[in-house]
Amino acid sequence: MPDKDILTGPGYDAVRDKVTGRGMFGMDIVIDRMAHARLVRSPHPHARIVDIDSAAARAMPGVLCVVTGDDTSDLADPYYGVFLRDQPIIARDRVRHVGDPVAAVVAETEAQAFAAACAINIVYENLAPLPDIHSALAPDAIALFDEPTRGTNIPLGPLCRSVVDPAPNVLHEFHFGYGDIDSALASARHVFTDCFAMSRITHFHLEPHINIARWTGDRLEIWSCNQDPFLIRADIARIFGIATNRVRVHTPLVGGGFGGKSYCKMEPLVALMARKARRPVRLALGLDESLHTLTKHPGEIRLTSGIDGDGRLVARRADIILDGGAYCDASVLVGVKAAFRIGGPYRWRAICARSRVVRTTNIPSGSFRGFGGTQASWASERQIDLIVRRLGDDPVAFRSRNMLAPGEAFAPGDSGMDSDLSAGLDEMIRHLGPRCPGAGRGIAIGLKDAGGTGNQAQATVRVSQAGEVMVHAALVDIGQGAPAALCRIAAEALEMAFTSTSYAPIDTNHSPPDNGTHVSCGTMVTGQAVQRAALAVRQQIVDFLIEQTHCLEAEIDLTNWCVNRNGATASIEPIVRAHYGGIGWDFVGHGSFKEPYDQAAPLGARNLSWMPCWSGADVSVDRQTGAVTIHRLVVGGDAGRAIEPRTCRGQLEGAAMQALGQAMFEELRQDDGYPSNAEPLQYRIARAADVPEYFTSFVAEHGMGPGPGGAKGIGEAGILGVAAAIANAIADACGAEMMAMPFTPERVLSAIDQASPDVSK
Repeated sequence: MPDKDILTGPGYDAVRDKVTGRGMFGMDIVIDRMAHARLVRSPHPHARIVDIDSAAARAMPGVLCVVTGDDTSDLADPYYGVFLRDQPIIARDRVRHVGDPVAAVVAETEAQAFAAACAINIVYENLAPLPDIHSALAPDAIALFDEPTRGTNIPLGPLCRSVVDPAPNVLHEFHFGYGDIDSALASARHVFTDCFAMSRITHFHLEPHINIARWTGDRLEIWSCNQDPFLIRADIARIFGIATNRVRVHTPLVGGGFGGKSYCKMEPLVALMARKARRPVRLALGLDESLHTLTKHPGEIRLTSGIDGDGRLVARRADIILDGGAYCDASVLVGVKAAFRIGGPYRWRAICARSRVVRTTNIPSGSFRGFGGTQASWASERQIDLIVRRLGDDPVAFRSRNMLAPGEAFAPGDSGMDSDLSAGLDEMIRHLGPRCPGAGRGIAIGLKDAGGTGNQAQATVRVSQAGEVMVHAALVDIGQGAPAALCRIAAEALEMAFTSTSYAPIDTNHSPPDNGTHVSCGTMVTGQAVQRAALAVRQQIVDFLIEQTHCLEAEIDLTNWCVNRNGATASIEPIVRAHYGGIGWDFVGHGSFKEPYDQAAPLGARNLSWMPCWSGADVSVDRQTGAVTIHRLVVGGDAGRAIEPRTCRGQLEGAAMQALGQAMFEELRQDDGYPSNAEPLQYRIARAADVPEYFTSFVAEHGMGPGPGGAKGIGEAGILGVAAAIANAIADACGAEMMAMPFTPERVLSAIDQASPDVSK
């Protein structure tokens, strides 16, 4: 049976509210006089907008206004993106992907808005599409943008170089490396070069993007299902040229994000519509529209790796090309992280990695759970297994021989490894158990950094005269159990009952600032801010009681909210009321945490922690059909200290199933730049029937994290190593080397033919 406080604490309340439907999501919010919006989207991957005729739509019943690119002319900066800003809040002169918003209708009802949107006539002049990275990089390719990209270059440390617009249709190029790559590769006994490909997938969060905006004079209020309330507030203020204190962002419950609700998406456009309509406006996208809003980066990775005569890794050169789609979004960060993480959990004498983000006429690519780490881990762990088989080595022994030891720096100037990688690998092998008869076995160790690049958070903890604890922070819960974890951290620091705590709604007018829900740093960054706030308020309470009752600190029992003196027990509440009067008093503590910048670190700040993913799989392959059956799947991660163990396992297993879907069948396909399956009923994601017959996870607690009690992030870990483990198992089962995802039966059969060209099926 679970602990009683789990059933009655804030984490359970949040879960119960979601399952019973009592929780307030964006879809449930109704504002007085709220109007509704509908978007008109481009049917073309690339075209010039010649004319927009909205007269018929504006004359239809209930229509309040129509918004087009002309309505952005008076904005301070009508573009958004992370570091680099190239995405207009609504198309101005050109569309660059199928689904690009071209016009928006605001009406009294959704039905009226939909009808009016259908009445808008748009004339396009088609331009040549750039459906993939190769067509975009061709010498005769049309330029997707005619002007330099706005924004600022990402600040980095001494081992890195970042270039904006280095070549036509190349948004960003990043270089990371150390050591003498040429001499290191020249000294290697064996040098292998392999190429790997990743498919485009969509986030498929069941709650689509939903936003409401309301202007009161020159003050803007937004309700948004997002992961970044304070980043959105700053972006909106910049776009409209107003002070940040005139923008208020509410974040209700979020029905899944996985990075698809990071940074600005529809918020600026909804604010623009509300300004023109002079009414509160709600825009609720359909799930099909969300599929056209953001995807994960597909691309290609070419790795050249050298190994010495003792089976030790020497050097790796990486060339990474990512399809960024039509607009930047978070592509700069994804490109940086993919190159930085390409070495995996191993020690190298030299690394030389280059990543390029290429502009295409596809749906924009952005952050997706584990961004950069999933692409890097897939290619790195696939090549490790290829090397092992070529050398006739053992996949476990080879990895153990080359893995970073606890405390060993990931790269010169960066923090040391805070997990025992060998112990985690051994634990994964134990969970995997004996090999299934007739099956192939594959293992992989994914790795990503977490919580670096100067992340920061503030928190406030309030304790009422009755001993009720309210935690104020802006860490958004997107399923990772943030309220429960932060409330438990506060309860432990206060030495009070978990059941006495609650998590305040997120509102930028009242919540303390936070970097947002990213890179699995909530427990480490916001958790430390909450812990410091709780310790500060605890000290206030203790000092007050010592002053008022002349008791000893040992006589104060905050768990039961009483003072025990000379065999007598006195409640704290009357003591507070007696001093402060009838309205009572709240004790308030403030805390903050800021990961300091460090110019000696590769990314400009030492990474707070390292997130490994130990994965193992047993699979069998039907050589006649190419069908792959996954019999066993094990995934493990290191939480440092598992503050909420069940939540940690849930995060690992949910991420692992996302990775399984990407590995086996998930793919957003297109035909000459036109998405062919970007509809909920056509797009294939993992279902309950896809869960392997034996599927388990484990949460290691190596206790080396920087968070409270040695805690660190685990939310993205499970997605990192699964695809490579399955591909390695396929190779072990039938000799088919999978070099591209997903591993469809057609690709498996083709790989079998390449492995055994003279053997009939």
